[in-house]
Amino acid sequence: MTQVELSRKTGIRPATINEMYHELIEKVNLDHIDRICEVLGCDISDLLKYEPNKKIS
Repeated sequence: MTQVELSRKTGIRPATINEMYHELIEKVNLDHIDRICEVLGCDISDLLKYEPNKKIS
C-alpha cells in the first residue's frame, strides 16, 4: 500500500503519513495510530517499538 492510499483510507494528511514513515514526528497522535491499525488490520505493537533512552554517564 502506498502512503497516498493509506492517507485516503485513514483520512490522515499525506504529509503526516510521510513524516511517520520517515520517523520525523516527535509526538504520536493516538487517533492516527488507531486509524492506521484499523486500515491495516494490525495491532499497535506491529507499528511501534519501545527503545529506552541511552543512559548518559
